Amino acid sequence: MKFGVMVSNSAAFLDFRGAIEVACRAEELGYDSFFISDHYMTPYSPDWYETYEALAFLSYLAAETKKIRLGTCVTPIPFRPPGILAKIVSTMDLLSDGRIILGVGAGWVKGEFEAYSRWDEGKVRVEKTEEGLRLMMNLWTREEVNFEGKYYRAKGAVLKPKPVQKPHPPLWFGAYREQMLRLTAKYGDGWIPWVRTTPEEYEEKAGKIREYAKRLNREEKITYACVIGQITEKSLKPILDDVPAITNWAEAVEKYLAAGCQYVVLWFHPKVYVRLMEKFSREVMPSFT
Repeated sequence: MKFGVMVSNSAAFLDFRGAIEVACRAEELGYDSFFISDHYMTPYSPDWYETYEALAFLSYLAAETKKIRLGTCVTPIPFRPPGILAKIVSTMDLLSDGRIILGVGAGWVKGEFEAYSRWDEGKVRVEKTEEGLRLMMNLWTREEVNFEGKYYRAKGAVLKPKPVQKPHPPLWFGAYREQMLRLTAKYGDGWIPWVRTTPEEYEEKAGKIREYAKRLNREEKITYACVIGQITEKSLKPILDDVPAITNWAEAVEKYLAAGCQYVVLWFHPKVYVRLMEKFSREVMPSFT
């Protein structure tokens, strides 16, 4: 089993210096990855609206780190023009020498879509996610792309340089609903549901993805990850209001392992993030790696 860490891209969680410290220390401690959420207006309260652009932030970390993988958890594909997103991610993969993981979602925060993009009903957002990904994968793998979709078009599009990772950076889906689970099976290199997912729910959803992936002969292509964490401080409570406190991290990992998880991404309390990360690396990681 491999372990990563995750932070929110809101300054209400950690300021940018704190998030950089987490990424660099995680690399020193042997964590495999650093993930950051991708919101422009984190929905919990106006106090959370101060956010760092996630893709720009990871590009900076590409220069500050050497080997830790860098990912979003997750990027809503309909939020940005997919051709531009493909170009940005390709450059990020080049700058990091092939360390980018693109977390993929359909988006769910209506306010930030209305502020910065376009909000559509759920069915349309899922359709845009699939079509946008198809365009992005074409741009990453073909010399020239002509694409005519329901929502997106490209004429004579040339994307160079190509990503370092072939055929493209891994796509990890933050999926929970049925349509997105099917897209995970069809296109995903990984599945990374949010921290509210219980071990029982995880086992059920992972089972569905495996079933769908088997039909497509893709059952061995998907990494099954999960985010485990807690926040108990009152000012941060809205983000994890219904998540039980974790008193035994090893036991929590065991439960998700038994549910089919292969890769754990940890979410620690921001005020003691580095200390808990160090403690986990000493006391828990050796039993699973």
